[in-house]
Amino acid sequence: MKRAHTFVCLGAALWCAAIVLAPVFDLRPIYDFFSRICHQDPTRSWSLAGAQFPVCVRCASIYFGFFIASAFLTRPNYRFLQFAAAATIVEFIIARVILDSAWLRSATGLALGASAAPFVIAGVQDLWRKYGVLRGAV
Repeated sequence: MKRAHTFVCLGAALWCAAIVLAPVFDLRPIYDFFSRICHQDPTRSWSLAGAQFPVCVRCASIYFGFFIASAFLTRPNYRFLQFAAAATIVEFIIARVILDSAWLRSATGLALGASAAPFVIAGVQDLWRKYGVLRGAV
């Protein structure tokens, strides 16, 4: 099932490349696409080449954490996913009440993305197995 793993990793790489290339080349369609899934608040977004990313710090961190983790063959870990989800929820509440920190958003986003990647890879592998995608090649 290495092809399913490679498929997910390449998809994540393209997704992250779009995030980085959008501000460099002022790719408005990328901003429009991501506006449907992220608030794109300039005060909560990193910048590159003098322009903000098309996603906020938390979203960018989730996507990059997912990409980094997808580069490795790891098994899904429910405890890590539960911890990352709980940490993200706690950070979200803390950001609303006490301290809004880009570094905390980034840390919890990286953990959440990294913990989700093995589950997505396993899901894609199961789907490919079930529906015979690339039978004999996966």
